[in-house]
Amino acid sequence: MALKIAVKPGATYTSIFAEGHGLVLREPTLVAFDDKNRRKVRAVGYEALSMQGKAPNVSVVSPMTDGIVSEPDVFTLMLREFLNKIFVDYIFKPRMDAFVAIPLGLTLAEREMYEDALIDAGVVSATLIPGVILAAIGADLPVGTQKGIMSVNLGGGRTDMALLSYGGILNGCGVAIGGSAFDRAVVDYIVGRYGIRIDAEAAKKLREDVGTLVENDAAYCNVSGMDISSDAPQLVPVHASDIREVITPYLVRICDLTKTIIKTCPSNIAKDIMTDGISLTGGVSNMPGIGEFFMKQLGLPVTRYSRPEYLQITGLSKLLGSEVLMDQLVRGGAV
Repeated sequence: MALKIAVKPGATYTSIFAEGHGLVLREPTLVAFDDKNRRKVRAVGYEALSMQGKAPNVSVVSPMTDGIVSEPDVFTLMLREFLNKIFVDYIFKPRMDAFVAIPLGLTLAEREMYEDALIDAGVVSATLIPGVILAAIGADLPVGTQKGIMSVNLGGGRTDMALLSYGGILNGCGVAIGGSAFDRAVVDYIVGRYGIRIDAEAAKKLREDVGTLVENDAAYCNVSGMDISSDAPQLVPVHASDIREVITPYLVRICDLTKTIIKTCPSNIAKDIMTDGISLTGGVSNMPGIGEFFMKQLGLPVTRYSRPEYLQITGLSKLLGSEVLMDQLVRGGAV
């Protein structure tokens, strides 16, 4: 019998859950190569992250762009190394059936690319399931019932939003707006406002440390970078208001898309959405004040969760242990 594993490939982290073993891996979605031809893997995950911008003659890359696999060969190599790391103590690697969280809106060719990459990495079969519905399952929402659910997953590479009912997606869409887009915008903003060059990793840390949508938040963080006029190291204080200014237009765009989907809501489940509002998941939903921001923009209640970055892999783990839930998703067309 094959071992069931759940894989959540994210723009920032990749998580793997193994039935009977729990969460066995959560590491950065990165691969370090020893050569420019990307043939020899030096490291993956945290070890690759530690080399980024520091190790000579090493290139560190992510196989994902805006939350979607863009380099399938690198993706395959990374998954193979992760699986080898998990089963390092095994004489023979077990046969594995993989259940995989994917973004909304993939083309048939993109779906096949995910499947082929996983099989080439060593699994026997790959079942693809939209991450936005898995996040709702992880949040203990009744996705298999007639109840209407509006789920918005704010991830590292993209945001997916969907109207759910009876184990399926009534309407939904994905957009390439997530933590990575915020970080690129922060890099540009710091250059324009303060004349300092910082990298995306520094921007990410800045966003996570002082990023907030609370208007009176006076937090700030000293950030070091290279002065663009003198090419000398420089330290500048960056305030929470700076980060809020950068990311607000992106979040307004997400809210506008959410409104568009809600407008398609069938009348018989409109009451559910009016009563229960929006379910916010994904790592970006950790940001202080984001619930209030969505509530103000949408005029609906908003629910946030503890450790929302784990909800998709949690949903996958629940799915592996429940034939009833799996059957509901199959009948609803989500699988």
